[in-house]
Amino acid sequence: MLTAKLQIATQQEVVRERTRTTTVWFGEGLRWLLLFPVLRLFIHITTDGTDALTRGRSYIFAANHSSHLDAPTLLATLPLHLRLQVRIAAAADYFFTKRWKGALVSLFLNAFAFERQGPSCQISLAHAQQLLSSGHSLLIFPEGTRTKDGQIQHFKCGVGRLALSSPAYVVPTWIGGTFAALPKGSHFPRHQQVVVKFGTPMRFAPDCNPKFIAVEVERQVRTLASLEEQGRL
Repeated sequence: MLTAKLQIATQQEVVRERTRTTTVWFGEGLRWLLLFPVLRLFIHITTDGTDALTRGRSYIFAANHSSHLDAPTLLATLPLHLRLQVRIAAAADYFFTKRWKGALVSLFLNAFAFERQGPSCQISLAHAQQLLSSGHSLLIFPEGTRTKDGQIQHFKCGVGRLALSSPAYVVPTWIGGTFAALPKGSHFPRHQQVVVKFGTPMRFAPDCNPKFIAVEVERQVRTLASLEEQGRL
């Protein structure tokens, strides 16, 4: 009886894995056919730092958050093997309030629902940890919401908890230009040059304080932004 149950469970997991794989590739096809062409009608993206991203590693991309364009822009810059691997933490109270909306962001952006507040936030962190443990990479926005004025807000300590709970490398990530293209409250993007800069992947000692990690990752992102600004002068 136990052997039969084990065989059924194994077969079910194989079916689920095949379904997940099919869904991931279907989403990639939709991105190439629909999402990326529309995105490039409005923004021109330049990228720096992808050469430091090694195949076979899991990463936590910790990025500033200025616009709804941030997630698709970052996806467009990643190599294919990372784009298929990355999952995006999307606000459950915004993107998953309706079934059709949640289905779209899940399919087009490889997103999963993340509760930003309350007891459910711990459940979302645990789910993110499971994704990292299973070999996925994550894109998170440690500020927790989009900036209202284009300035980087303080990073929350969730990025530190994720960094300490998995072997994934944290990649400080600066996305510049999306605020000018589509700030919070706007509904139609403007033509804009956008820059994505990936910092050096980071690891932290197990005894690090999560708040210290959040502060350090924020500092690195601010440094990337400053370097980009200096390059324009």
